Amino acid sequence: MGFALGWPIEWVVQRFPLGEGTPPSTRRKIVVAAVTACLFAALALKIGLEPRLAPALLLTALIVPASVIDLNHRIIPNLINIPGAVLVFTVASIAEPGRIPEFAIAGIACFLFLGVAWFVFPQGMGLGDVKMALMIGLGTGRYAYVAMLSGFMASVVLSGWLLLRGGIGARKATFPFGPFLAFGAVVALLWGPDLTPYLVGFH
Repeated sequence: MGFALGWPIEWVVQRFPLGEGTPPSTRRKIVVAAVTACLFAALALKIGLEPRLAPALLLTALIVPASVIDLNHRIIPNLINIPGAVLVFTVASIAEPGRIPEFAIAGIACFLFLGVAWFVFPQGMGLGDVKMALMIGLGTGRYAYVAMLSGFMASVVLSGWLLLRGGIGARKATFPFGPFLAFGAVVALLWGPDLTPYLVGFH
């Protein structure tokens, strides 16, 4: 199923940014399909046929095209973030109704966390990232902090590598943050419960 989603995801990618569009790419279609299939398989193996697998797959299917669009155009469309946040929260709430307050609080916390970062330094982060964080928080609940931490750590690693490779001049290099948020979300979905005891000392 994940591989089959590569084609509709490519269709979505081609329609952004609105009014301009993204040129079609067979290579991108194959890569996106393969990545989505691998992530779906990993989630299915890790979570199993449990109700919480549904929101995990849905969130993954949304953050993949969001990341690709962000890489191409440095934007994360509202047409992915806003309906996606509603859908993810709805499906997660149906799958695990006992965690509804947790999902809501996590979503708001992620939104405010990156919202403050955007307010302090808007050149370093877009509002699309803030809205994507909301969607991720609504889908990962108590493990949203793992998503945020993993995303920031991955961006720090890339920044360090760029500095080592390019020297002081690399300080002016910029890169989209959406893919790092997506990476963090995947880490949280796959290993959030496993990492939590080591990070904060409780399950």
